[in-house]
Amino acid sequence: MIIYLVMAVDFPQWAYKAVDKIRRGYIWKGCIDVKGGHCLVAWDMVCRPLELGGLAISNLRNLGWALRVRWL
Repeated sequence: MIIYLVMAVDFPQWAYKAVDKIRRGYIWKGCIDVKGGHCLVAWDMVCRPLELGGLAISNLRNLGWALRVRWL
């Protein structure tokens, strides 16, 4: 559902951080709140493609930008 919102609206920086915090918590611990000690790998590394050693989780900022550019 967040993909449709990102595609239609340019999110502010704090919204991207809030959504990424929830996604990190779900991946590393299975709950919403997670501290730095539970994160096993940097989030930038997780967002990389599988070929480059990441988990292929999409970066919302880049994905939203790419989806809006498609409309042009």
